[in-house]
Amino acid sequence: MEEQARETSLARLVNEIFIEAINKRASDIFIEPLDNELRVRFRIDGLLTKFSSFSLNLASRIVSRLKVISSLDIAEHRLPQDGRFKLILPDKEVDFRLSVMPSRLGEKAVLRVLDKGKGILEIERLGLDTHSLEVLKGNLHKPYGMILVCGPTGCGKTTTLYACLKFIDRIEKNIITVEDPIEYQLFGINQVAINEEIGLNFATVLRSILRQDPNVILVGEMRDTETAEISVQAALTGHLVLSTLHTTTATGALTRLINMGVEPYLISSSCLLISSQVLVRLLCPECKQVFSISGQPQPVYRAKGCKLCNQIGYLGRTAVMETLPLTIGIKSLIEQGASEVEIRKKACAEGMISLRQNAMELALKGITSLEEAARVTPTD
Repeated sequence: MEEQARETSLARLVNEIFIEAINKRASDIFIEPLDNELRVRFRIDGLLTKFSSFSLNLASRIVSRLKVISSLDIAEHRLPQDGRFKLILPDKEVDFRLSVMPSRLGEKAVLRVLDKGKGILEIERLGLDTHSLEVLKGNLHKPYGMILVCGPTGCGKTTTLYACLKFIDRIEKNIITVEDPIEYQLFGINQVAINEEIGLNFATVLRSILRQDPNVILVGEMRDTETAEISVQAALTGHLVLSTLHTTTATGALTRLINMGVEPYLISSSCLLISSQVLVRLLCPECKQVFSISGQPQPVYRAKGCKLCNQIGYLGRTAVMETLPLTIGIKSLIEQGASEVEIRKKACAEGMISLRQNAMELALKGITSLEEAARVTPTD
């Protein structure tokens, strides 16, 4: 009875961590054994904050509890393990992706929180400037070609892709996605989840998808040469392909594709548009402070902190993007083997607005701060 009581209280404690993370809008939960405590941290609006600490004696029991609800091997402590589970609340469902990693002091657990109750954004709410939005919409209406969304992990690339799918979804179109995992559910489209354990990887699914007569294909991520090559071929043979790459700039995606073994002439022939994005924190509307800069005619704002934003000064995030349409001039440079710097100069000369410029524009409008704009965007 004592053992059952302990397990019940442990399950309650773990559930309380989940609920608090959801209420605080956390995107990740970190459960880390230290020398003298078990530390729990939340990633909120991109930055880690400490939630609580517990006795180190609870470390192995909490990780075991996470393994049980994720259907993992609780007897394995030497190898990393990945799993997932779902928390059903009265008003929504929340998915959790669990990663367990052995460390010097014990097993560390990190959980990605995927709140399905947030819904899919409209394309107009992605944070694009007017020109870039029109360029993106124009390319989404094209019958074939490839559109790539780039950026670091957790920057909202999948959210952007699903906003694009929602924009072009029609009864006349056969839309199929291949993802790892499926993060959003969109009515009327066919979604396939990767399962590496049985050999169901991106390349395998893509070959089958092409026999399903699709109009639009969403590839969750281009991870390897084979996936990239099949995606390019699909774009060249009459399909609209949407996918993501882990690069920090739009022009960096071109270098990444070439390093993956895709020929430059195939990139210039298949690619329509490359977009890169990062997430910037929004200034809290209740406590942001106005101040003046010498030589700057309009006032700007900075973070302060209040009860509404938990004394942080920021509340929520929005995407900042740069879009690179592959014009005739850009395609010519790609085929000539031009460097990323040369392509970027040409893109800016043709009107591309960089991540830094877009972020600074938000700062001048009082939406974010100058410090935040400089923190999250690369220098031009």
